[in-house]
Amino acid sequence: MKYLFELNHPKHYYQFKYVMQILKSQGHDIVVLARDKDVLLNVLEEEGIPYIVFGKHRKSMWAKILGTFGLMLNYWTITRRERPDVIVSKASWYGTAMAKALHKKSVIFPDSEVVKVTNRYVVPICSRVVTPQPFQLNYGAKHRRIAGIFEDCYLSPTVLKPDSSVVEKYGLSTPYAILRFVGWQANHDVGNGGFNYKQKKALVEAIARYMTVYISSEKPLPEELSAYKLPTPANAIHDVLFCADLYVGDSQTMAAEAALLGTPAIRSNTFVGPNDMSNFIMLEKEYGMLYNIANPDEAIEKARQLAEHSCKEEWLLKRQQYYSHVGDTNAAIVDLLTNL
Repeated sequence: MKYLFELNHPKHYYQFKYVMQILKSQGHDIVVLARDKDVLLNVLEEEGIPYIVFGKHRKSMWAKILGTFGLMLNYWTITRRERPDVIVSKASWYGTAMAKALHKKSVIFPDSEVVKVTNRYVVPICSRVVTPQPFQLNYGAKHRRIAGIFEDCYLSPTVLKPDSSVVEKYGLSTPYAILRFVGWQANHDVGNGGFNYKQKKALVEAIARYMTVYISSEKPLPEELSAYKLPTPANAIHDVLFCADLYVGDSQTMAAEAALLGTPAIRSNTFVGPNDMSNFIMLEKEYGMLYNIANPDEAIEKARQLAEHSCKEEWLLKRQQYYSHVGDTNAAIVDLLTNL
């Protein structure tokens, strides 16, 4: 079998990294199709992964609309040449539409119930939907569920052996906190947001009294905050998060990653609320590994409290307890992909 994996974000690579390795070890062919977005191409190059670029991420909605035609043409050309049997993606309309047009199978892995494009346009035309067990929507006969959440694919102790030498290698000053601010320019981010400039400054000031602050940001940092820029390469981020004493940010992905790596984590953005996504609710309510706080001022105060009274050891124990309940996520996904 030949599998084409469409990647549009660094997280997509990490989610499918070990799945692709297992499939290759079983004799299957793998093609990686990547969009030029954020640091995805940097990560692929640092990891030594061959890839084909099918398009570039556009920031404005008008540019996204105009760029769709070029993306589809590139996608069509590549898939006609590569002739995959299955197209795998996070939840791509491009991949599922292309698979449908070429009479191939497509498998998607959504974990955010709130993404309307997925529910309305992608799910109806894909061959199979795979979600975490607590996912709140039901897609019928094509729907399969796996234990845990997708971040387990690359953060489970069975596959990740954190390298604490990153602290010395990159001159990180301990104890430290990682702050992550996203750009809020993805299609599913329209109408939502996180910390504004004033709140970012207040957050830094609240934490810096107790520990060193490092910032990871999709947008260029203003001069006043540029001195806090995280000085490590993109592919070291999980080692950096594992060694951190605190994580705070408006990112969806990195909040879950920090929590699963045993780092006290706070997530604050406008998605938080009564209709929040099931994976974040599970991490907070069932395992106590994550704080989901809608009000940024309340999030800043909680960050100050956690920075003042370190609880890293408590979170490492929570991580151990969590993974004692979750099986081999990668093996479960490979089984689903090879038995369509």
